[in-house]
Parts: sequence; C-alpha cells; structure tokens
Amino acid sequence: LARRSETIAKETLLRVGDLAIDLIARNASRRGRKIPLLPREFQLLEYLVRNEGRVVSRAMLLQHVWDLHFDPSTNIIDVYVGRVRRKVDDAQAYPLIHTIRGIGYCLRAPG
Repeated sequence: LARRSETIAKETLLRVGDLAIDLIARNASRRGRKIPLLPREFQLLEYLVRNEGRVVSRAMLLQHVWDLHFDPSTNIIDVYVGRVRRKVDDAQAYPLIHTIRGIGYCLRAPG
C-alpha cells in the first residue's frame, strides 16, 4: 500500500525545472512561490507541462483546452499564453514558455 500511494502522489504532481503543478489542489508554484492562475490558465499550463519539450500548435490548444475543433480566427490563444507567460516566467532566471514562430508554443527547462 505504501508503494501505491507514492505512485499516486507522483501522478498528481507535475514538474518541469523549478515549476511544480499540483493537479489535486489545482495550483502551480515556481521556486516555492505560488502562481495565481485562473481555471483556463491552469488548464493551458497543465497541457503545456504534459507536453514538455514538444511543440504544441494553436489548433492543439484550441482542441484540448477550449474543446473547439475549428479555428475561430481569434487571438484568444495568444492572449492566454501571454498571461500565463507573464505569471510563470516573470522575474525568473530563465523562461520556460517559448514561442515557435508560425507553429505554436513549447514549454521546456534549460539543460
């Protein structure tokens, strides 16, 4: 039973570099500093963390975070990624969220 509880705990806490996301408490922190996120911002960050190191297109974000299966020709993705980027990367030693021009976004830690 003790081994099983460790496995469950690992699956509820996601980490990339110094960023930690608790899926149960629905909060995020970087270097121990809590990051205030709105529900949709949390979903966006969670999706990026789960796809760490992979380029995520705007269409993928629309489908998985907003549950839209068409391009509404809006800049909602850019607005939300900008908000999350300001909250996560502001005043930190290195940025985690990177823009891949013409394709989408990638979340990765250096090294």
